[in-house]
Amino acid sequence: MKKLLIFCLLALAPSFAKADLKIAVIDLGKTFDQYTVTGDARKKLNEKHDQYQKELQDMISDYNHMGEELESLIKASQDPTLSKDAQMAKAKAAEDKKQEFLALKNKLEERKNELDKELNDEMLRRHKEILEQITKIVDDYAGPAGYDLVVDTSSVTPTSGVSIILYHSSKLIDITSDIIKQLNASAPPATASASAPSGEAH
Repeated sequence: MKKLLIFCLLALAPSFAKADLKIAVIDLGKTFDQYTVTGDARKKLNEKHDQYQKELQDMISDYNHMGEELESLIKASQDPTLSKDAQMAKAKAAEDKKQEFLALKNKLEERKNELDKELNDEMLRRHKEILEQITKIVDDYAGPAGYDLVVDTSSVTPTSGVSIILYHSSKLIDITSDIIKQLNASAPPATASASAPSGEAH
């Protein structure tokens, strides 16, 4: 997508030179971070992460306890002071416990993968929703204000991490503050007083 943007900008460069275009810049990363809805989303994701960690920790505790029981049964099955029948009974119990132990291990790994995927999917969904909300506000603002192009100064190339916008004139109007004000003015009441922690928009 960003490669396409660069190509389009280069292709349209001659037209830009001839036309009297009104161009604005925006720091999308800063806008994303200072949007109060972002802070609320991060708080909810952190709470869910903590819940998942507690669930996994409980399973790990059960797993460790079962491991201790298995070790005790194995030692008991090798205890020379016990009769052969008692040793065999302990060995049978140890084998059964081993199967339970392995089953719990698989269950733990599967649950961890499920929770990781669920959290990651929600994070991506919320990220997409927030960017769509920001884009809409930018569109609603830029059109009536007569801007022909709004450029994100925080965008970087996916391969090198170098900024896509290497230079822009200070004469260009930065609409970042205006967009943040509009976003937070229209934010849901529950998040209007929240403060967003730092992070990246892309």
